[in-house]
Amino acid sequence: MDAVMTMADLPEPQRHVGNLIRRAQQLHLSTWARVASPDISSTQYSILAVLERLGAASQRELGDEVDLDRSTVADLVRRMEKSGLITRQRAAGDARRNVVALTAHGAAERERLAPLVVEVQRELTAHMDSAESAALFRVLWQMLERGDAADASA
Repeated sequence: MDAVMTMADLPEPQRHVGNLIRRAQQLHLSTWARVASPDISSTQYSILAVLERLGAASQRELGDEVDLDRSTVADLVRRMEKSGLITRQRAAGDARRNVVALTAHGAAERERLAPLVVEVQRELTAHMDSAESAALFRVLWQMLERGDAADASA
C-alpha cells in the first residue's frame, strides 16, 4: 500500500481492519500448511507448546492459555488424542475434569515444528524491516489486550 494512501481511499471491504485481519489469518494458515505442517494446525501446535511448558493441564487450563472456548478445546483434544499427540484422562478426585499430557510423539512433533514456526513467522514478515515487524506485533498484542479487558468488564 502506497504511504500516501489512506484507509478512506480504499473501497469496501478492503478499508476495514476486520477484513485485513481475516485476510492476514488466511495468509498465515496457507503459509503454515506449506511451511510447517498440513496435518498439525498452528492451534494444535500452541497446545503442544503449552503442554510442554506446563506438563499436564486440564482442558480448561489449555483453553485459558490459548484463548479458546470449551467446545473448541474439547474438539482439538479429541482430534489430537486420536492422532497420538496427547493423552487424556479423568482427573483423580474430579470425574468432570480431564487432564491432558503430551505423548512422546507429541513432544517429538513439537520439537520438529519449533524451527518451522520461526520460519512461518519469518516468511510472513520478510517484507518488513525489524521495526515494522516489532510494531506489527506490538499493535496486535495491544488490540488483543484491550479486547480481553473489554470482555472482562462486560
